[in-house]
Amino acid sequence: MAEVPAETAVDAPPPGVDADGDDSKADLFTRAFLALCVVGFLSFASQFIIQPVLPLLIVDRGGDEALVGLVVAAFSLPSVVMRPWMGRLVDEWSTRGVLSAGVVTLAVSSAAYLIPGYIALFAVRIVHGAGWAAFNTGGHSLVGRLAPPARRGEASGIYNLMPGLAQLSMPAIGLALLAAFGFDAPFLVAAGLAAAALIAVPLVSGRKAARPLERTQPTSRSLLERGAVLPMVIEIMFTSVQSLFLIYPPLFVIDRGLPLEHLTFYYPAVGITLVVSRAVLARLSDRVGRGPVLVGGATVAILGLAVAALANDVLTLAIGGSLWGLAASVTSPTAMALAIDRAERGRMGAAMATYSLGFQLGLGGGAAVWGVVIAAVGFSQTFWIAIGTEVALIALLVFAWRSLGARAGGRMPTR
Repeated sequence: MAEVPAETAVDAPPPGVDADGDDSKADLFTRAFLALCVVGFLSFASQFIIQPVLPLLIVDRGGDEALVGLVVAAFSLPSVVMRPWMGRLVDEWSTRGVLSAGVVTLAVSSAAYLIPGYIALFAVRIVHGAGWAAFNTGGHSLVGRLAPPARRGEASGIYNLMPGLAQLSMPAIGLALLAAFGFDAPFLVAAGLAAAALIAVPLVSGRKAARPLERTQPTSRSLLERGAVLPMVIEIMFTSVQSLFLIYPPLFVIDRGLPLEHLTFYYPAVGITLVVSRAVLARLSDRVGRGPVLVGGATVAILGLAVAALANDVLTLAIGGSLWGLAASVTSPTAMALAIDRAERGRMGAAMATYSLGFQLGLGGGAAVWGVVIAAVGFSQTFWIAIGTEVALIALLVFAWRSLGARAGGRMPTR
């Protein structure tokens, strides 16, 4: 009999799981899960520290806004296209192997941005996008394998705190490094953060995991996991409005004839709301069920969009953005937990690759669509129109209510 790899070995039931399989008290905050959160934070920090610096680097090299858009697209394309293949590698090779490969790629590509020339810049951006696909697929899959079934919503919420925490501080640090030391500093620090994340990857081991890193033979070789399609669509529909609150506020300020300095409290207000509410409400969907939380999140998002539609100043926009942040703090982690619930045995990688496509497609597609709409009808009408997306999401949730399951703790129906 072939030896079972250490990653797939099945250990004894974890603490807190009784003979009937009740794991509502099973330990989530194991060494493995905490190490995964560290890997996630450092990797997202590596990404966000260069996010505001990269457009400035392109302009410094003689580029313009159009070239900035092309460079952004060069990252998104491989991140979307490669994700299903990364899911297959997770299921058929190694979850931590895919995660490690992704983090290594983040480290190398972050430093490689300093290579001069536009051809090199596009090549690095493509490689960076592929590494991002590997990191996200591997990290999300490990959340699914480490979390006790009755605490999947909480695990998703805590792990999704990591990008929020990184985004609160890293863009400002990146700009400060640029001002003090020039372009080399933020990119080298980004590479160092990703390298530090790689050091923590071996600590994400199964020996002290909340439940075994169990892998069975995949039931299908399809690149997309059917059970995760519904969570992916939920994520696309909800995330499609995100750009209105995170990308377009500077243009809103200009449109209203306000000083850009008024945004200095907008982004922290939205970010703090998102982080704090995500921490406080992490267990909500485990306790009351996926469906009620998703409907509640979409409803609060509608309220945030309505407030923003009435905004003529940054304070009102910040109130709308904070309401959206409150909605996002529960909706995305709940959709992720639902994808974990519905994953077929041996298909966690495919499920997480399928689900995580939703965020990438929702954010990128939404940014493109709403930009056209804003140019055509203005900001207020765009926010009113965007409410229709969340109303459609609620209709979808009501239609698919039985597929959302009750409280967590077991595998959801996939048909």
